[in-house]
Amino acid sequence: MKEKYIQGIYNEYAGLLDQRRADLEVLLSMPVGIGDHGNLSAEVKKTLEEVEKYSSLVETMKSLFGSTGQPETPEVPEE
Repeated sequence: MKEKYIQGIYNEYAGLLDQRRADLEVLLSMPVGIGDHGNLSAEVKKTLEEVEKYSSLVETMKSLFGSTGQPETPEVPEE
């Protein structure tokens, strides 16, 4: 049960990180697409801060639970 929560949280953060990276790419490649957001540099800074936040959360979960967000279990050698 605990693993499902951990995996779900990891997936959420990884998904949000991907979304913010895509947002940043759009902001930088098509700035006219931001329409009502007149201050491009403020939007880029805000998005960069969100990328950093979710990147840090994903990396923290990897360090605590392994590369998939799951707790790492030691391998038992086969006899």
